[in-house]
Amino acid sequence: MNQKLIKEFEKLLGKNRVLSETEELLCYSYDATSKEFMPDVVVFPLNSNEISSIVKLCLQYDTPIVGRGSGSGFSGGSLPLKGGVVVSFTKMNRILELDEENMFVTVEPGIINADLKFYLADKGYFYPPDPASYEFSTIGGNVAECSGGPRALKYGVTKDYVVDIEIVTGEGEIINSGSKAIKDVSGYNITQLMVGSEGTLGLFSKITLRFLLKIGGSSLILVSFDDTDKGVKAAISLLKLRNRPSMLEFMDKFSIESVRNYFKSNIIKIDGTLLFIVEADGSESDVEKSVAEYSRVLKEFSPISLFIANDEGEKRVIMEARKAISPSLRRYGSLKINNDIAVPIGKIKNMLFYLEGIAKKYDIPIINFGHFGDGNIHVNIMLDKENDDMIKKGEEAKRDILKKVVELGGSLSGEHGIGLEKKEFMKLRYNTYHMDILKNIKKAFDPQNIINPGKIF
Repeated sequence: MNQKLIKEFEKLLGKNRVLSETEELLCYSYDATSKEFMPDVVVFPLNSNEISSIVKLCLQYDTPIVGRGSGSGFSGGSLPLKGGVVVSFTKMNRILELDEENMFVTVEPGIINADLKFYLADKGYFYPPDPASYEFSTIGGNVAECSGGPRALKYGVTKDYVVDIEIVTGEGEIINSGSKAIKDVSGYNITQLMVGSEGTLGLFSKITLRFLLKIGGSSLILVSFDDTDKGVKAAISLLKLRNRPSMLEFMDKFSIESVRNYFKSNIIKIDGTLLFIVEADGSESDVEKSVAEYSRVLKEFSPISLFIANDEGEKRVIMEARKAISPSLRRYGSLKINNDIAVPIGKIKNMLFYLEGIAKKYDIPIINFGHFGDGNIHVNIMLDKENDDMIKKGEEAKRDILKKVVELGGSLSGEHGIGLEKKEFMKLRYNTYHMDILKNIKKAFDPQNIINPGKIF
């Protein structure tokens, strides 16, 4: 890297907000994937004007720039593929405004999802998006990836709560994408374009979100089936109810087996070939009615077990078992190819049977779980990182799986993004004309292609 640029950053931000030593940079070279790319320098801005100045310096020195929150992504979206500058938002973590009259909150991109949740909960409010990483992932990262979570079934995903974003474009210009107005069709919807853009169109400096009134209570139903077909039909029956669950998570037989061996509990029984976690929330009377209705529907499909958790301890154990899936998978292999595919609800059964066939075809473990309510399946291809032949099979299996997803009318990614991990597969879904449209959108916001280059396409 040009040492003059580093000096410029130090002059702009002060030496304490610029990192350039190798041992310091290592911490910003990886995310939740197995890939690593070293940045040349890491900078810590405090506001949009500083971000704008950083971008303009990078333009002057023709240097790529990548935004980074907590680095918890699964697609390589925050990795500095071409070196250059990593903009860390860890110091931009404040709540800037709470508008209780209109029920909006404006935050900086580096605030942790959980911190925002707790802040609002203390005031009687509720911010629904709850990705598995909510305890450490940032709101800026959630917006960049359009994060979802278990309660997306009832409450939606991140895009449903973002109303305005302050953006620093690839030319260093500062723009606002939306407004607090309920109705706003003044031009193109740039806000929704930015949500899920994976940090490729600009750097976020402020984000305005809507929130809800705090919900009452909740109960969980843990139900399992010894027949996948029956289990899928039971779940779809729940989704057809006027009063749908707030959560409908599932585990296939391999993830059930993995958790059973990893997570020991005398409270709940983890068994069967297909298991669901069903949540009912609302007032005490609403929860009671919902649990009765869900239980009645589920029993029509002859489950092998059905457990209702009402107290906080039992609910906590069930959700801890759900969180235990990922760490429990280490028994299957030292390397994981993670895919978060999404298919139409009616195609989930087809996809699960196909995944079982692919595991047999390549003789590799493939473990599946996820959010049944929105068709989001987390596909985990487990491999031995020392076995090159096995890794080759895993990559071939990944390609077959993504081809099938497109064939079923699904999406290559439900909530983790394309990033580095899936960009070569975009052509499976989009033709050249469509891809050119995407590239031209990128060019409009970032003419010199310095903002997170090399991602998505």
